[in-house]
Amino acid sequence: MKELDEKTKAMLKIIEEDADSFGRRAEMYYKKRPELINMVEDFYRAHRSLAERYDQVRSDPGARLGPTLSSPFLPNKYQQPEKPTSPIDQSCDKPTTIMESGESEVDDPEQEDDTQLDEELGEEEEVSSGISNVEVMKLREEIERLKEENKIQKDQLMQKDEEKREVIRQLSLAVQVLKEENVSLRKSATKASPKKWSPIELNKLKASFLGKLFIGPRPSVVAL
Repeated sequence: MKELDEKTKAMLKIIEEDADSFGRRAEMYYKKRPELINMVEDFYRAHRSLAERYDQVRSDPGARLGPTLSSPFLPNKYQQPEKPTSPIDQSCDKPTTIMESGESEVDDPEQEDDTQLDEELGEEEEVSSGISNVEVMKLREEIERLKEENKIQKDQLMQKDEEKREVIRQLSLAVQVLKEENVSLRKSATKASPKKWSPIELNKLKASFLGKLFIGPRPSVVAL
C-alpha cells in the first residue's frame, strides 16, 4: 500500500504541475507523458498484484488444501469442512473486474487531460489561423498597391519618353532646315563674287591708270 501511495502522489505531482503559459504546459505535457504512462502501467501492475494477494488472503486456505486432506482413506475429523461462500467472498473472487474498473478510473484523467489539451490547441490554431488570414489580406493589399504604383510609374516614363522623342524630331527638322539654308547661301555667295582679273589684264589696267595720272589727258583738237 505504501508503494501505491507513493506512485499515486508522483502521478498527481506530474498532472498538477503548473506552467507559465499554454505553450509551456503543452511542452511539459508531451515531455512528461511517457513518464506518466510508465507510472500508470507500474501502478496498474502493483494494483493487480495487490488484488491477487488480497484474493489469495481472502480465499479459504482449507479450500487450497482440500484436495490433499479430502481423501476417502482419512477419517472425517481430518477432513476440512467446507466454508460457506459469502457475498463478500464472491466479490473478492473477481479481481479482474476490479482491476478493469480501476484501470478505467486511472485512464479517465489522462483522457480528460488529452481532450482539454486538444481543445486548447484547437483554439490556439483557430487564433493563429485568424491572424494568418489577416496578414495574408494585408500582404495582398500591399501587393495590389505596389502593382498600381508600378503601372503609374511606367505610364509616366512612357509619356516622358514620348516627349523626348518629339523634341528630338523637332531638333532634327531644325538641323535639316539649317543645313539646306547653308547650302543655299553658299550657292548665292559663289554667284555674287567679283570677277578675277588675269595678270595681263591687270598690267594693262595699271599702265592706263598711271598714264592718265602722270601725262594727263590729251588736248582736244579744235576744228578750223
